[in-house]
Amino acid sequence: MQPLNYERYYDKIRGGWVGKCAGGILGAPIEGFKRFNDIALSEKLFENNFPNDDLDLQILWLDMALKKGSLLTPRDFSEHWNKHVDFPWNEYGVATRNIKLGLHNPDSGSHNNDYWNQSMGSPIRSELWGMLCPGQPERAAAYAKMDSTVDHTGFSVEAEQYLSACASLAFFEDDILTILEKGLSYIDRNELCHQMITQVMNWNKTYDYNTVAGKIKSFYGDADFTSAPMNVAFTILSLLHSGKSFDSLIDALRLGHDSDCIVATAGALLGIVVGYNELPEQWKERVGNELMVSPEIVGIHCPKTITELTELTQKAGVLFTKDTSANVLSDVPEHDEHQVPDRLFLLTSRLVSYLNLEKGTSGELSIEFTNTTETQQNIRLVCTSSYLETYAKEMVVNKKQQRAVSLQLKKNHKPFPTHATTLPYKIEVWINNQSVASFDNGIPQHGSWLMLGPFIEDDPAMEPHHSAYPDHGLSGLPSAVYMNHDKVGSETEFLNPSKLKRLLDDKVIFDQDFHAVVLHPQKMNMPLGDYFYGKGERTLYLYSVVESDNQCKQWLCMGTTAQVTVWHNEKRIYQEMEIKRKWPATHFTELLLTEGKNTLLVRLDHITDDFDFEVGLKDHLEKHPHQSQWNTTLQFEVMSTLRDA
Repeated sequence: MQPLNYERYYDKIRGGWVGKCAGGILGAPIEGFKRFNDIALSEKLFENNFPNDDLDLQILWLDMALKKGSLLTPRDFSEHWNKHVDFPWNEYGVATRNIKLGLHNPDSGSHNNDYWNQSMGSPIRSELWGMLCPGQPERAAAYAKMDSTVDHTGFSVEAEQYLSACASLAFFEDDILTILEKGLSYIDRNELCHQMITQVMNWNKTYDYNTVAGKIKSFYGDADFTSAPMNVAFTILSLLHSGKSFDSLIDALRLGHDSDCIVATAGALLGIVVGYNELPEQWKERVGNELMVSPEIVGIHCPKTITELTELTQKAGVLFTKDTSANVLSDVPEHDEHQVPDRLFLLTSRLVSYLNLEKGTSGELSIEFTNTTETQQNIRLVCTSSYLETYAKEMVVNKKQQRAVSLQLKKNHKPFPTHATTLPYKIEVWINNQSVASFDNGIPQHGSWLMLGPFIEDDPAMEPHHSAYPDHGLSGLPSAVYMNHDKVGSETEFLNPSKLKRLLDDKVIFDQDFHAVVLHPQKMNMPLGDYFYGKGERTLYLYSVVESDNQCKQWLCMGTTAQVTVWHNEKRIYQEMEIKRKWPATHFTELLLTEGKNTLLVRLDHITDDFDFEVGLKDHLEKHPHQSQWNTTLQFEVMSTLRDA
């Protein structure tokens, strides 16, 4: 492979960023409409420019790359995110909550992130790593993985790796199909992303564009418009039909759904392949040079123009290519050298298993330490906490070592605050008997709930046999329908706030003729069906207490397939009898917390056998919950109330 000329490198970077911005401008106005459309290409589509998280987060990582260089760890990503990202949406908000509670990449992308973990938030920020690693697709994919696991798992990680590899290949390969095929070499062929891309390519050999689009919608379609498999499939389809023409982006736009992501990702790869100089002048004029960045990216320098973004990307790219033995760039001016501080080591930590305070079971932490110097290092890793046993690991490191650390409660630890939202601990690094760094971590805690029930009631109305075809040989038996169903108890008052208060005050809540158990959830989603046996129509009650230092307004967000009724301080504040599919905010209601203890009673009338219930608080700040961050200071905690009772 011949080295890439420095000027051509700049040209391709600029082409890629213009393509990315073109997609953002075109797609933003129709983002989220989950249908195909027939929009015509016109100058009117370019009248307004928009900030876009597709580009915002790559500017965030570019800032990190310029400050830290190519020696990056997953933790660098989560720390930079925590300092500079205020996006509250979907997986972004979940990752922010996790990081604030002490988790770091990759735990920040997996914990409490069951619904959005395979969404488009990371595939859309793939291009930067290809730009910083031109002609080094495997290396680009490695950085993409560290990036993606901040807030994703599974398919989204694979997709960002794949698209980053394709962007890297595009600096030396100008055939789109060849790039897409070669990119598959850098992801696992047994995983969904590889299989999906291969399937779309095979469909494309047999069917026309609209038919393949329909098959993608049918097979990969998702109620979540940001679902990555569906949208990445649309992106691949649009690239296969692009003919390296920017005019093809209108066809990508017609695919709808997460439209800005589809068009921007396709446009960026096309732009790298073609380069800025070869772009039609009409497209250069349409996109312009202004760069808009979302106000939720804070505390970093944000370039004001695409030209400045290109220059900064090239500067970081020179740094990244210099830190490898590959001869990638030629004719690099000496004055363009960019310096970053030396790093003595890299440290990555991951929670293998979570410590359970209530059960007293230990957790396990995996720590990977990399010596970045040429000199052997005598390392001492110390894990400390007010509540955990102190553990120290001694090792001699030439290059890289990994150690497992057990997380166990101290035998005589001070009482852990039941209302706390995280269990904090530190990892301290000693090199040659000197303390050189300390890293703050935490294990999120999710409080406690009192579950009451299930309450079960049969429905006599279902007893009669089928009028034309009796269900059984014996007429005295009830119908088969009755035998397999119970009544949905929405009209029966099994419990109410005042009755529950009396039972708690009299300390007889566990002496009643119904099941009662305290739950200590390991995350926001509670599998309530794990705490009783049986299926069918069931009514469950969940009771907890939120203690607040002051009066404040919160959003109570709940995910369930049940009918829901909520009482706050014995007053009913929410009721929804329509059954909806479960996601983290299937139901939400305003919660005006008073200073002191606030009681919450939730009634769930389950019609299906899905007994999972997810619950969390979001800061209100007079915004819709979609625009609000998850709260990290208030806790659902019933244990102190039960002890007092």
